[in-house]
Amino acid sequence: MAIYLTQEPEQYGLAFNDNAYVIKTTNLTPTVRFKIDILPETYPSDPKIGTVRVYPVQGESGSLLPTFAVSAFFDPSRFLQSYLEGVVDIGATSTEGFFYDNTNHKEYYLKITEEDKDAQGVYHENESIFTDIKSVWNGVRNEIDWLDFDYTDYQINGFSTDHKFLTDSPRTIKIDSSQHYRSLFILTERFSAYSYAIKAYSGYNASGSLLNSALVTNDLSTDPTWDKKYFRIPVGTLDIVTLDAANMLPLAPTVSITPSTILVGAASYTIQLRDNTNALTSEKFTFNIEQECSKYAPVRIAWLNRLGGFDSHNFNMKSIEKTDVKKDKYDQQTNTLGINSYDYQKKSRGTTTYNVELMEKVTINSNYLTEEESEWMEDLVTSPNIYIENDSNEFIAANLNQRNIVKKTSLNDKLMQYTFELSYAIKNRRQRG
Repeated sequence: MAIYLTQEPEQYGLAFNDNAYVIKTTNLTPTVRFKIDILPETYPSDPKIGTVRVYPVQGESGSLLPTFAVSAFFDPSRFLQSYLEGVVDIGATSTEGFFYDNTNHKEYYLKITEEDKDAQGVYHENESIFTDIKSVWNGVRNEIDWLDFDYTDYQINGFSTDHKFLTDSPRTIKIDSSQHYRSLFILTERFSAYSYAIKAYSGYNASGSLLNSALVTNDLSTDPTWDKKYFRIPVGTLDIVTLDAANMLPLAPTVSITPSTILVGAASYTIQLRDNTNALTSEKFTFNIEQECSKYAPVRIAWLNRLGGFDSHNFNMKSIEKTDVKKDKYDQQTNTLGINSYDYQKKSRGTTTYNVELMEKVTINSNYLTEEESEWMEDLVTSPNIYIENDSNEFIAANLNQRNIVKKTSLNDKLMQYTFELSYAIKNRRQRG
């Protein structure tokens, strides 16, 4: 007898989509089943993730399948999801150029053991097999889109300018002169993220003259172990100027450069990963600095995107702040019994407030968006983790109250704008009355 797999997930997968295994055995008895141990890549140093038993599909009478066990399926996704954090470190200015992103993924493998009953009806273990190590990360695709998903598009692993960062955002981003931005990626070839190149231009959209260019070096270990596969790089205007100068090297034709001067006079800049031979290994991102002028103070929103990274966007039009107040009350007797009287005073209280909750909200409005930016807004509305970046570059948790979003196009809507209402995630309280 033998156990074998007829389907298993790809080496890298999204934790919130299918990661199905189809298991078969040559032991075709009516009582056969499979014990599945879900093991972390670090097992046995770390404990099992879980153990389940699955039973094969039964063939129907008269079908081409026999009426006893044929095959079984198992998907460990729900077990693995609990190991992933939906909050990526997006705040705090740092002098480093590269970071591991080890809360965003989980590595595992399966031990599959065949079990069957003996003549006394007691189950015993038979043959076991082990699967290869797989990796899932904190991402999801719509069910139809998942059928066409190719994880190799998101692997940084060699000479290619098509390999993507973990985002569906436009590849041209608007940013102010002192703001955060984080880009995440998966590195599966150890030298393919040796540095990233930054080029600053005098015009928007990487146009005009090239003002400065530099390499931001990766001083982290990029060995093949699983905990060194997922990376994030801070590439916002605020992040770049605070880099350690030792991690920035001039790139021809620039002769000498520092983090504090590389963006001076720039209207835009690009970032792109490079390997240890200085060959390009990723797609290019372009950042336009303070492209949109507005008389209103911008509200910058950051959110967890579908692929596990964090996206950010400035809402530069009118914003309105308000506070919703919820009060719990009870009625009490106003009269007070004295030695010779039963009466009340002007300061006596009947209706009494004993609990006050304050919910701070902000309504934000976008500028006119491109069609690509308009499609991107659906990712914001559906995100479970949203933050407001305040003027001190701190990230404050918020919830977006929108329950639906209308897809706008230039053909149908001409000028595309959106209005959203957000509530701060922490409620405020007043004293007890």
